[in-house]
Amino acid sequence: MTGQPRSRGQLRVLLIEDSALLRQLMQEMFAEIEGVELVGVADGEKAALDTLEKTAADLAIVDLELGEGSGLGVLRSLSEAPDRYGQPRAVVFSSHARESLRRRCSAYGAEAFFDKANGMNELMDFVQAAVASR
Repeated sequence: MTGQPRSRGQLRVLLIEDSALLRQLMQEMFAEIEGVELVGVADGEKAALDTLEKTAADLAIVDLELGEGSGLGVLRSLSEAPDRYGQPRAVVFSSHARESLRRRCSAYGAEAFFDKANGMNELMDFVQAAVASR
């Protein structure tokens, strides 16, 4: 694994989201959760994978529609080369909630799928539970 060693107490999160407004909102929400360290943000597939190689993220929150590439591409890379990217847990936060997409995300190792339309609270609950389980 490349990157920095994982710290025991902090949940190191990488946010992969193309909307600047949503990135800002989520950064503010993560700042309010004790035990969360945001190790990076990325708005495209290549930037996300580059950041994952350099950091020891514990959790990747992945939007499916990105400015460059796709969230499915990120999930596929994580599943095909887990050691290269530090084996982070991955969840999807997307407005594309079709069942076929959910199945593909799950097949690529996504633990959960949160719909942007009404799943922000559930996503934050998931993050808090991940912090508590450390």
